[in-house]
Amino acid sequence: MRLFDDVVPALGRAFFGSVAGGARELDDAHRAIRQGVPTSRRIAFASLRGGTGCSATAAAIATVLARRRSGRVLGVDGAAGTRSFAAHAGADRTGPTPPSERRSAARTSWDATDGLAVTSAGLHVLRTGDPSLASRQAAPADWTDAVDPIARFFDVVVGDWGSRSPFVDLGAVAADAHVVALVTGPDRPSVEEGVAHADAIRRHAPGSRVIVVPVDTTGAGLRAARTAADWPGHAVHPIPNDPSTTRGGDRPTASRIALIQLTAALVDAAVDRRPTATATTPEVSR
Repeated sequence: MRLFDDVVPALGRAFFGSVAGGARELDDAHRAIRQGVPTSRRIAFASLRGGTGCSATAAAIATVLARRRSGRVLGVDGAAGTRSFAAHAGADRTGPTPPSERRSAARTSWDATDGLAVTSAGLHVLRTGDPSLASRQAAPADWTDAVDPIARFFDVVVGDWGSRSPFVDLGAVAADAHVVALVTGPDRPSVEEGVAHADAIRRHAPGSRVIVVPVDTTGAGLRAARTAADWPGHAVHPIPNDPSTTRGGDRPTASRIALIQLTAALVDAAVDRRPTATATTPEVSR
């Protein structure tokens, strides 16, 4: 699944107005994805409830980064469930990562990657939590203990926190990350809820950036989400329906484009903390 290379030949007027224009936009996104980072950057994915496509989207973004960046990328799987980040990313092992004394006192990149699962894209995957309770989400303290000793050895850390309480864990998510991708359903109430909680996250952790990511998991469409993408002062980045996450096969072009652009927006936000314009995707016909 070559998310970037396979897109450009398939572009047409339905997506960007012209093949040349679409190629330029993707080239800009490619440069953003590959840009240098001053120190390790942390991108956190979280949702307010299950079934939003949070883990699948986080895994796709981490895969794009691993394929496109020259430095190491770490994916942290802290969400419960059988269809986990590790499974979506195609890790060679999807169970909880065994403890490692080398990782906990890492002094080199060899120590930092000790015992981690790896995907075909070169993404290193750490599944946090209690190995004896694989269905339990990682507590914030578990996350810190597992990630902090090794994060500096990776260019980018993409964390899947899964569904988290807005009153308990979202504060910890924001405190841990440079940018938070708050994944929601595509309907208007879900998007409005996500935007409201994005405001709360920014108040709680002023240094954090938040992008609301409505994902069309049911094929219902993204009309409400695209309307929200035009609201001033908010970053809303819709992701079209992607049947490949449940049925397998190739990812649709519209979904690949949106994921590439979301990846670029997340890296930009993680590197540059200054206020930026709303992140949007191009109008895509369904």
